[in-house]
Amino acid sequence: MFWIPLIGPIIQGIVSIFTGFQNTALGKYKVDGSVDIESIKASTAIIQATEDDVGIRILRDILILPPVIWAGIIGWDTIVAYEAPQLMFKVPVYPPSLSFLPYACMMFLLGNLALNTWRRK
Repeated sequence: MFWIPLIGPIIQGIVSIFTGFQNTALGKYKVDGSVDIESIKASTAIIQATEDDVGIRILRDILILPPVIWAGIIGWDTIVAYEAPQLMFKVPVYPPSLSFLPYACMMFLLGNLALNTWRRK
């Protein structure tokens, strides 16, 4: 199952190449006076430039996968600790210099979920 995070972005990149020929115009945004149009153009250009880049997706998945697995095992250990302590993994904590990484990955994933939910509204 370790290959799923690596194959997913590749397949998604190939599919998005064929479906990505449509232009995402800035006209779909309802811009009021408080929003800076230049910042919207700059962020849209960055998103469009890296949208179909399989390398960035693979690197992002490689960076996010270990902290997410670590957090999942910590959750498993927390739930299983009372009923079946022999099934615990007892993973060590992150080093102090990297203690922010699991939380940053969780916020990235939850932020993407929130943004995608907001766009579909």
